[in-house]
Amino acid sequence: LGDEPDSMSIAYTTPANLKCISNGTLLFDRRNDNGTRTARWFIHYPINNYNVTLNIGNYQHIHDEYEAMDGEILSLDYYVMPYNEAAARKQFTQVKPMLRCYEKYLGKYPFWNDGYALVETPYLGMEHQGAIAYGNMYKTGYAGMDFSRIGLDFDYIIIHETGHEWWGNSV
Repeated sequence: LGDEPDSMSIAYTTPANLKCISNGTLLFDRRNDNGTRTARWFIHYPINNYNVTLNIGNYQHIHDEYEAMDGEILSLDYYVMPYNEAAARKQFTQVKPMLRCYEKYLGKYPFWNDGYALVETPYLGMEHQGAIAYGNMYKTGYAGMDFSRIGLDFDYIIIHETGHEWWGNSV
């Protein structure tokens, strides 16, 4: 379990009314004749076991794109509960300027072929490679708190967990 496979293909079958969101690129999501749906994801990069994730729920998909400094386009995918779509659209406007800053100082996003995703979860967050768990309740700081007392006007979980993509997941 200490080794990292150089890539991974994962398939999940769920009830047809639910979606399974995982790491990597969604290859297909099809409905089956028996009232289920099967989704297959492919991870193009080495990944450690604790970063492999699956999230099952009634997700609303929001798609966007980020243009890197060299003009290349990165797929941005957000999976949120339908009742949080408006809050997510507002909160996730922080992603593009953050990616620009990280790109400037740390280089391009390290999992380019898999895209960048935030997935709403019932826990605060985790740097799952390419499918970051997001549970900060669409608040600034850390669950709405500012332990620094300097006035955080950004979402700590987005910034922190995304930072792990460069410092942790790709190292």
